[in-house]
Amino acid sequence: MDKKQQPLASLHDRLTQYMMEKAMRKTPERYEILRVAGLADGIFNIEMLTLLMKEHAKFQVSRATLFNTMELFCDAGLAIKHPLATAAHYEMRTDCNPKAYTICHQCNTITKVSTGTAKLALQNLNIRYFGIEDKLLYIYGLCRKCQAKKRQEARRNKLLKQMRQQ
Repeated sequence: MDKKQQPLASLHDRLTQYMMEKAMRKTPERYEILRVAGLADGIFNIEMLTLLMKEHAKFQVSRATLFNTMELFCDAGLAIKHPLATAAHYEMRTDCNPKAYTICHQCNTITKVSTGTAKLALQNLNIRYFGIEDKLLYIYGLCRKCQAKKRQEARRNKLLKQMRQQ
């Protein structure tokens, strides 16, 4: 079993356990969505999952089924639902490492911070009277490209101001 399949097998087992505990039907659609969602690298939305399903799934399901199943995965602790700007974004929980992301508030680019950096930043986090179950950090700011655009715009505005004063 390769590295990509091991976490998926674990997710498969955890999904089965969760559905048994909740007396839910173990449908092939749910397992197929789990398999295909596990192929996504990092954060994805329903549109991306729809494309992955068309490309890799043994059968197709509706968008409503994708939404409902992703919510089920979140309830079961198999996926993270990221509270990001435009649409719901998800990420499969293939490991228990802390996760950190930078989010550009200008262009909405999401970048995952390396696992080592996230661990270092969150390792000493301890909140009194609160049992932490998951460590997830969002850092908002400007990405490199947007910073460069902002500097360029500031230079241009400065030049225009100087030209008007002459």
